[in-house]
Amino acid sequence: MNLDYTKYPICDTDMWVYLYLSDFSNRIFQKYKKLIFADVVEQEILAWEEKNEKYKNIALYFKRCKQEGLVIVIQHELHIKADDRQFLEQALLDLNFKYGLKNSPKEKNKGEFVSALYADYFEIPFMKTNDKAFQGKGAGRKEFPDLEIKNWYDVVEEFSIDQDEKMRVRKLVEQEQEKMTNHYEKQKEEKKKADLLARLAQQMNDRRL
Repeated sequence: MNLDYTKYPICDTDMWVYLYLSDFSNRIFQKYKKLIFADVVEQEILAWEEKNEKYKNIALYFKRCKQEGLVIVIQHELHIKADDRQFLEQALLDLNFKYGLKNSPKEKNKGEFVSALYADYFEIPFMKTNDKAFQGKGAGRKEFPDLEIKNWYDVVEEFSIDQDEKMRVRKLVEQEQEKMTNHYEKQKEEKKKADLLARLAQQMNDRRL
């Protein structure tokens, strides 16, 4: 499929989560028809299905949209020329990412920077959340000073029906984001305890031998 990427915005992981939580995705698709995602971001989104029972619908909805042709994933080995891939991978190395365009092992914040690289490479707008990396003197803004970015506040301003909805949606997403963060921290703590118990059990078994 020969797709004109310039017609559609590219999203990072957090923006997809916000669109899902706010139920704004239908309005976004109505305007843009399709959304673009980096292969690294797809991996991050699909991880919700495997690791997070409470929020796995974020991943399942992404899968459904991809099957329906609403979501397009840029696969770096298929859609980017080999010489250009080397250039993009060097850009990531310069940003202290160790494993190029691949996301194995996983590297923190990689999805948003790969998305920015693809946005710059394909000359498409970048829809992302309001973190500091792409604002002011952040690393993202410094590396991509001319990148067209539409953040979450911009999306709410554009797609809300009225002021009441703007306030309601912002509050809803903030509350859900806080719940998700607490849920994630709880999962990490439970995993640490489980790993510790497993090590203790192994030590006890070793002593019995």
